[in-house]
Amino acid sequence: MQQSLRTSLAACPWIAVVASFGDGLSALNHLAQFHPGILVIDSNLLDEEVDALLAAVKARQPDIRCLVLVQSNVRHDQLMANGADAAIMRNGSAQGLQQALSRLAQDTIDQQT
Repeated sequence: MQQSLRTSLAACPWIAVVASFGDGLSALNHLAQFHPGILVIDSNLLDEEVDALLAAVKARQPDIRCLVLVQSNVRHDQLMANGADAAIMRNGSAQGLQQALSRLAQDTIDQQT
């Protein structure tokens, strides 16, 4: 899944992947170092780990936009209610991913101005 995601992200020349982590704790521990504008969270992690990562990111660095890849509409709704800035289906199109990233990037730019 990570390779597929990297391939989809490579199609967005305005996105630079600064790091990739296999678990939420590692990602959280490195956010201050990398301070990304957008954090993509693959919900293939345990639900509790995704929830904890999202809550911690929003508490520590609320300006980071969080996009979560989900496996169900129920999970989509839960994560949006818990602070995700966007959530899309994991099996969605690369175009859907690019559109979501574009919206989040524009939100980031708008917030900075």
